[in-house]
Amino acid sequence: MRQASIFILLVLCLFSCSAKNQPNTKKNLNESLNAKDITICPAPTAFQDVNRMMKSPGYWISKLHNPDKIILSAKEIEAINAKTLGKSIYMTDVQYFQPRYYRRNAAANHKKMLNTFSKYYDGTSEKPVGMAHFAELDKNINYSMFDSTVNVRFAMTVSYAELRALPSYESLFSSLDTLDLDRIQITQLDLASPVAVIYSTLDNEWFYVISEIAEGWLHKNTIAFCRQDVIKDYKRWDRFAVITSPKADIYKNEEMSDFFDYVSMGMALPIAEVKGNIAEIRIPRVKPDRTLGFQKAYISLSDISVGYMKYTQRNVIQQAFKHLNSPYGWGGMNGEQDCSSFLRQIFACFGIKIPRNSTGQIESAGIFAGSFEKGEPDYLRAQRIISNGTPGITLLFFPGHIMLYVGNEGPNPYIIHSIWGYGEDSPNESKTYLINRVAITSMNIGDASKKGSLLQRVTLMKTVK
Repeated sequence: MRQASIFILLVLCLFSCSAKNQPNTKKNLNESLNAKDITICPAPTAFQDVNRMMKSPGYWISKLHNPDKIILSAKEIEAINAKTLGKSIYMTDVQYFQPRYYRRNAAANHKKMLNTFSKYYDGTSEKPVGMAHFAELDKNINYSMFDSTVNVRFAMTVSYAELRALPSYESLFSSLDTLDLDRIQITQLDLASPVAVIYSTLDNEWFYVISEIAEGWLHKNTIAFCRQDVIKDYKRWDRFAVITSPKADIYKNEEMSDFFDYVSMGMALPIAEVKGNIAEIRIPRVKPDRTLGFQKAYISLSDISVGYMKYTQRNVIQQAFKHLNSPYGWGGMNGEQDCSSFLRQIFACFGIKIPRNSTGQIESAGIFAGSFEKGEPDYLRAQRIISNGTPGITLLFFPGHIMLYVGNEGPNPYIIHSIWGYGEDSPNESKTYLINRVAITSMNIGDASKKGSLLQRVTLMKTVK
């Protein structure tokens, strides 16, 4: 289903310049559009205000006064993490999760969620799927468990895992224009992510879990059960391999020829031994009885830092630019990253924990650096960003999107971000330009849309220190 949906989107992109000759499949989505056409176009590969050198981290690092100054020590980062985990409603420290009565009117929430998703599309029809679409799924939910005392269990992911809003891998989309944004996808969990298991479906194929960054449904094949103290012990190893590449390959054998999987930037895996140019690590595996075990695995030293990296502007900017042109992935779809998971991966390299979504990040991470009033002139907004922002560690936010400030070129602030696309409006046509990747841009993109440019839309800035 997902492959078919992506194919449809590609067709739209390729033929969007002749959209007026295409069947109008969007009238049922928004009757207020009437005869106004919606066109989906590929964005330019090179933005007019981004030259060749701006695509290199060194260009922005060279503008800094002292790029190698340590911003926070390891102890200071630990203190910030404790504060974030303690006050943020968006994060949970699973190794200290209390097995207690857990109920948040889950039955009502589930019914409400199904009602919302019934208005979505499966990519094969112009009509929403409707409530009948969920009949079989609904039969698999034991609603009585939502009203009983929960027997909390613990587990760890034994592979890449998709955390889902419903116990299903089926994709649903909020409109026919966004067939690569699966709204059932909440986020991705990498290998060795601890979870508290709350509920299960009647067939025990899916488990409702609480992870450090979000809660939702995981398939049984992605987890192995364990005691909570096993999670604590795993987190207390003396040395860790912190992944510093966008994707790092893990092998089952020392010769590095038997591929196991890859893991994402920011993941930390225990090191048992360093041998030449490889590290022997310990990764979780599932035993025949579905309980957790561990096995040896191997990873290249070129893909890791032994221990967390030093938190400097140079290091943050370099880590961010390693993702330049990486594909956009809503909620970590297909192992990629959206705007918030892009930032979470970067800061995880330094041991800094930030929430999963953009709202949680701007509310919980860092210290206040400025806010912006609606209608404020562009030049004043840009001046405030340049004056108050710290390149590499300042986050810029508006509802639905978050960006990393990297510096300025004259009066214009620049950002690196994972972005799906931006709009452009005219009296008779609305265009959506798909960027669909991590890009370095000015904040002027989108200035021809009704919503305004990124600069005009930004509402808040925070500095992570």
